[in-house]
Amino acid sequence: MLLALAMLSACGPAEQSTGKSSDAAADLQELKVGALEDEFGLQLNRPRLGMYPLNTGICEPLFRLTNDLQAKPWLATKVEYRGDNTFRFTLRQGVVFHDGSPLDANDVKFTLDHAVRVKTQYSFLSDQSVRVIDDSTVDVRPSVPNLRLADQIVHSLWSVIATGNDPTTRPNCTGPFRFLEYSPQSHFTVVRNDSYWGEKAKLQRITFRFFQDDNTRALALRAGEVDAIFDVNRGTIASLRETPGLKILAAPPGSTILMYISTRGAPPYTIMADQRVRRAVAMAIDRKVLVDRVLGGYAALVNSVNPPAALGRHAAAINGVPYDPAGARRLLDAAGWKLSGDRVRMNGSRRLALVMIMQPGNVDRVVGEFIQAQLAAVGAEVRIEHLDPGAFSARINSGTFDLDIEVPSQNDANPAFLLSLRWYSRSPIASARFMPVGPRFDSLVTAALTSESRDDTQRRASEAMQVLVSDEVAAIPLAGIYRIYAMTDKVRGFDPHPSRNNQWWNTVWLAR
Repeated sequence: MLLALAMLSACGPAEQSTGKSSDAAADLQELKVGALEDEFGLQLNRPRLGMYPLNTGICEPLFRLTNDLQAKPWLATKVEYRGDNTFRFTLRQGVVFHDGSPLDANDVKFTLDHAVRVKTQYSFLSDQSVRVIDDSTVDVRPSVPNLRLADQIVHSLWSVIATGNDPTTRPNCTGPFRFLEYSPQSHFTVVRNDSYWGEKAKLQRITFRFFQDDNTRALALRAGEVDAIFDVNRGTIASLRETPGLKILAAPPGSTILMYISTRGAPPYTIMADQRVRRAVAMAIDRKVLVDRVLGGYAALVNSVNPPAALGRHAAAINGVPYDPAGARRLLDAAGWKLSGDRVRMNGSRRLALVMIMQPGNVDRVVGEFIQAQLAAVGAEVRIEHLDPGAFSARINSGTFDLDIEVPSQNDANPAFLLSLRWYSRSPIASARFMPVGPRFDSLVTAALTSESRDDTQRRASEAMQVLVSDEVAAIPLAGIYRIYAMTDKVRGFDPHPSRNNQWWNTVWLAR
């Protein structure tokens, strides 16, 4: 299966070398993409229109994430560390916004200040962090020691907007496509930017249509209503593959199906505060069966919370928790949870009943049902609550859950990206306070963020992950997953990116 996936992955780049782009030049090059549910309506995402969580190619950051998860100069041509936690960025010359105005350092300051105002919370910046040196030079100093800034700033959340622009209605950026129309819950349309500074897009227009239901989206692809869909539901892959005129492409693992645990949840969500219970839950889950059978092989066994590629050679140092259901039962017995007559454990008058929520639109329902069955086998009752995006966000930010399954993607080049975002005590996001790991973990994350060496950063991040996953069992990596795309045979030049938020569309074209 891995070989098959590798061959599929190779299809994208290989098609670019056919030299048949002239086949498509005569017709209108409009690509219709079936996207997942529209999340731009969430309060948090309104200042990120067209950038996140759906990156439509209209805006660009200073650095870009490559397919091997490295930071590459983009709107900035270089970055220099000046000491004292300060980075100096030199901007690319000749770049203009979609309205024709030139990019300069004041736009970068406006962008980063704006991101701070709307609480974009990834790089520890404040309204005092940015200083304009001259038109093409800007210094950035995070509010806490953070030498991973250049790795983090590849995220589309840090895409540069023109000074004075309100990105909630009509983003004015520099990308290969420019904004045309947004209709909430319906579609988002972009058109080619013919003044783009880099390689111009082959497509003239892309329309992203929003679908709330995976099956409906797959049917739209079969019916020719859209040309491509991404993050394909595993349950529909086999039938799509057998459909004449369609093909399946896969990117290397860029995401992980991850179980977050509310280690310090709001009452009554306090059962998982006991490390023995957390370990028993991890021991009860047969992740190999999940990968091979439930996910149909479109996944990989991993012990890290982000793709192993982000950790380099140090990923192998993370042990994880092995499958051992008998051991899980013994551990629960020792923790005071005794099996009752209805096969659910009790501790005094308290029932081992857990509430599990799942990230809407990103986690296959069968994954939750598999976990539910696995935990039932050791005497834990799991109730799955399916929530809409707004309700889900409210629940994780209030600590009102026991287990939470999400699919975080490696959207930047920082090996400690997810560690510093979700569990680090200095993280500014609301949900972090319900999932603390401890001082040792925090110390390792701090070391990862402040190391000048990438190899040392990867080593520190791996050590922190060992504490998180293997020692404290504050999170359970369930599977590394391939990003799956399905599209018609006429879609050419597509190079699947492992990161969910960094797909590059300007190499794509349509054969006649």
